[in-house]
Amino acid sequence: MAQSFFYRMFPPPDFLRMPISGIDISDESVHVAELENTSNGRIVKKYHKQFLPKGLVESGRIKDASRLKKIFTQIRKDYKLQFVNVSLPEQHGYVVVMHVPTMKLNEIYGSIELQLEDQVPILAKDAVLAYDIIQNNKPQKPEEKEAFMELNVSVYPKDIIYEYINIFKETGLTPLRFEIEAHAVARSIVPKGDKGTFMVLDFGKTRTGITIVSREAVQFTSTINLGGDTLTKAIARVYSIEFKEAEKLKKEKGFLVGDGDQKILLALMPTISALTSEISKHYQYWDMHNDSFGRKRPKIESLLLCGGLANLTGFPDYLSSNLHTDVRVANVFENINSFENYIPDISFKNSLQYATSIGLALSSNR
Repeated sequence: MAQSFFYRMFPPPDFLRMPISGIDISDESVHVAELENTSNGRIVKKYHKQFLPKGLVESGRIKDASRLKKIFTQIRKDYKLQFVNVSLPEQHGYVVVMHVPTMKLNEIYGSIELQLEDQVPILAKDAVLAYDIIQNNKPQKPEEKEAFMELNVSVYPKDIIYEYINIFKETGLTPLRFEIEAHAVARSIVPKGDKGTFMVLDFGKTRTGITIVSREAVQFTSTINLGGDTLTKAIARVYSIEFKEAEKLKKEKGFLVGDGDQKILLALMPTISALTSEISKHYQYWDMHNDSFGRKRPKIESLLLCGGLANLTGFPDYLSSNLHTDVRVANVFENINSFENYIPDISFKNSLQYATSIGLALSSNR
């Protein structure tokens, strides 16, 4: 992609020119992605998945920093990484939309702190804040006496941030940015420039992240403690087989409503129904309630699926028929390059696990 005039006239320092990798940390694994700008557009230069021993990370909290440091040190050596953007588990963070009177940029943080404790259960002194300006609103009605700024605010507990900062000490990796994973996923799969409204479902092994994106800003996030492993355990129980064999069976048979293996369907239905019910509650709440400014929310246009469960045969169709809306498996390369110009080495199915790490890499890619 062509560089801007400003970028050519005032190039950044050398260390900012170096590749920046996205690192997505979950309880079970680490996903790494690094992008590169070429004459033919962006490409995925490096990607790597590494499973983590049980107990190193639990529910997004670092339990064994020393062992995790050794893993990251080895990843750095093997893949020649240096600067990284890192995901923060969304179950501990909050994303809220606030409005403040139009003010100078250096006054915004103070205004957010004054409202914070009315919005999230974290004291301002115990939180790390980040915000984006969604838009500046001018008065539209006589009763609106002043202009205000609409902000997308991310809030994260300071002590957990320090846990994540600490694991990179002495590894040779330099974190440049920490970001709630919902923002990274949205950056990866929601088409850049699309002001529409989408529900993003990120299906992990132990949990499912629900994010609503509207006007290119994350408006809402939530986490459900149901994921791919719940389905695998159900199959193992019904068939009386080992977890590994059940995982293979799940991937082979999928969720074929109507003409699939009825025993598989029997095993999967309780979890799938519970998951669909939770998704439906969030969908309906968004659709039926006005936002904090009293405005009717825009209709959700599509559900975008990523993560391992997005590959489950028949699942997108099942969701679509139950929620009566368009459901699509996401394209994590959406904002990297066109398939007409570039075909990634990674398979499309496997790529769905890299939505967060690719979004993190995109946040620094020019």
